[in-house]
Amino acid sequence: MPDERPGDSARASVPPAVGPRSAVQRLVRHPLVKYLVVGGLSFLVDAGLLWVCTSLLGWAVWLGATIGFWTGVLVNFTLNRIVMNRDKSSLLTQTSRYGVLLAFNYLVTLGILHLTTSWGVPVVVAKTAIVAGSTCWNYVLYRVWVFA
Repeated sequence: MPDERPGDSARASVPPAVGPRSAVQRLVRHPLVKYLVVGGLSFLVDAGLLWVCTSLLGWAVWLGATIGFWTGVLVNFTLNRIVMNRDKSSLLTQTSRYGVLLAFNYLVTLGILHLTTSWGVPVVVAKTAIVAGSTCWNYVLYRVWVFA
């Protein structure tokens, strides 16, 4: 019979302790967290350019929205391709699917910005509301269709 100390067999079957560091590491690696970080950066680029173009430069809302939106798109696609792309699908396939989703998001953005700013809603407030709504359907579509 091997020389066992009391409690050795029990310790061998207990999984290693899960500390706060490992919990944070798992959280940071979660696709939703990555998606939200990328989206946050993209939003800052988009809304920041919208604000600069309309508030500082005095350009029309549609022009500021267009510049901000499409610059944010480039940032978003590039970063999401890195963090959400599980099977390294064809760039052409992903770009095509992303383009369809973008066309929809762009039209929704312009329509809602036009409507809400005509009601006197500040442009960045309106843009924030639009992004909050589109974030939900985009996450699902990125995972199951664009970067699937």
